[in-house]
Amino acid sequence: MENIKCIFFDIGDTLVNEDAVWEQRCIEQAEMEDAKKLGLSAKQIYEEIINASLAYKPQYRTVVKKFGFSKSAPYRHELEKLYNDVDLVLQALSQKYKLGIIANQTDGLVDRLNSLGILKYFSFIISSWDYQIMKPDMKLFQIAVEKSGCKVSETVMVGDRLDNDIFPAKSIGMKTIWVKQGFGGMQRPKTEYYVPDREITSLSELLYIL
Repeated sequence: MENIKCIFFDIGDTLVNEDAVWEQRCIEQAEMEDAKKLGLSAKQIYEEIINASLAYKPQYRTVVKKFGFSKSAPYRHELEKLYNDVDLVLQALSQKYKLGIIANQTDGLVDRLNSLGILKYFSFIISSWDYQIMKPDMKLFQIAVEKSGCKVSETVMVGDRLDNDIFPAKSIGMKTIWVKQGFGGMQRPKTEYYVPDREITSLSELLYIL
């Protein structure tokens, strides 16, 4: 990729490994009365989350709606952890490019990035909570590009979901890199507009591309 000046990243299953979060959430959901009445196990709920992601639907909200759960199990941020190569990759890339975040996140993202030790690498934090706009809405990506001060052709989006990251970024002219991790890594492009410019299986591969 040439003439890139700014790299934007998603958070969940891109920089942050959420495996333990989702396993625990499914366990807690299965222990709630609604799930017990339906005879649902944690494994079955987990599989439904996978199905929702493959169908390009919101992961947990789709499952809650499908089964009519009256209450959702909490998302436990304390179980998040960085993928092993994140700090090394961000340190290297930050010496050559501006780095930013475009993510669907709850309140407190800056504090969470700080506690994970990676806030220092980012010049722009574009969170759905702050702007009350959720991906895949292209407006969030347009705001990010404007904040960067770069031309859209000089920016690249790195994310795990074809629907929330690759499609909207590509639609406004950003370059795109799909990191095949987590639920999003199981998706398949449904049209050419969902096909990324590059595919990787770990962030460390970025160092050979950028």
